[in-house]
Amino acid sequence: MKIRFDTSAGVDTRRWECLLEVYCTPEHETTADLLEQGWLFDPLKESWYMSRSVRVNLTKWTLNKSGTDNVRSYDWEKVLEPNDSEIETLVEYRRERGIVDYPHEPFRRLGEIGIERGLSSLGDCWYMTVHSGPVSLYPVCAFRKSGTRTSPGKACWTRACQVSKERGSTHLYVYEGYGSGAAYKAGCRGFEWWDGSSWSEDSAEYLRVLKNDIVI
Repeated sequence: MKIRFDTSAGVDTRRWECLLEVYCTPEHETTADLLEQGWLFDPLKESWYMSRSVRVNLTKWTLNKSGTDNVRSYDWEKVLEPNDSEIETLVEYRRERGIVDYPHEPFRRLGEIGIERGLSSLGDCWYMTVHSGPVSLYPVCAFRKSGTRTSPGKACWTRACQVSKERGSTHLYVYEGYGSGAAYKAGCRGFEWWDGSSWSEDSAEYLRVLKNDIVI
């Protein structure tokens, strides 16, 4: 691969640190190779960047009673494309949480896309996984919550783990972990995070690092 460094973001004057972004151009690496080395796919720039990536080791993940009950609260159906209502939900979901909205179409470059819709009187949810070789990605999720007994977000996460493990994936990559809003990721059985040089199971250190983040 070819690696490039981008300094166009300037300097963080709160810490007087150069804001350095690291990208790579794959050559012979597979999607699984890149994810294993801490790279994540940016669907806006359609390139790979270095990040504090988070994944679930599916060989250690199990569906417990709480997860089973949560998933069973929804009627799951596979869909080929999100409908207009779901796209609207996804955009609004990300806007409310200050998350950059991005198209899901570029992910088709990486592997087989699987989309499921979960329907329930408690709220509707929608998520997408991308299956590539021995691994899967979980880049997109959205929901409308109308009840309080279950969490649509947890249902999507659990269902994505379940489906990915059933297809034989060894890991499910759940994208970045920055700031206090990502702390919930450490509570998943099989949790691992990229510490900059290797994959770590140290959830306590992960939570400590999150507290020091300055999320822009």
